[in-house]
Amino acid sequence: MVGIGLVNDVPRTRACHVAAREEIAQLREALLVANTIMAENMTHMMAMASMFDLMADANPKFAEMWWAVRPNINPNRTPEEQAELERHTERRSSELRDDLDL
Repeated sequence: MVGIGLVNDVPRTRACHVAAREEIAQLREALLVANTIMAENMTHMMAMASMFDLMADANPKFAEMWWAVRPNINPNRTPEEQAELERHTERRSSELRDDLDL
């Protein structure tokens, strides 16, 4: 029969899906831990970014490098931009989960 495959392939396929789900669960847990740590240290990160802002004022070469990186370190998003980013992230995560779950 066309498209059915071998009976022996079924257990391997199930094991593959179980392994993929376990990996996703581990990645979600690691992401949650990382987000918690970042949230706890956001004040420190903002203080360091301010310190680098001051250093950039005195050093033009450093300023050139810093201002290229600065938007990624401490973005000042509006609530609408943050909500859109979260919607996009959830949408993309859903797509990835669908792709992995097949």
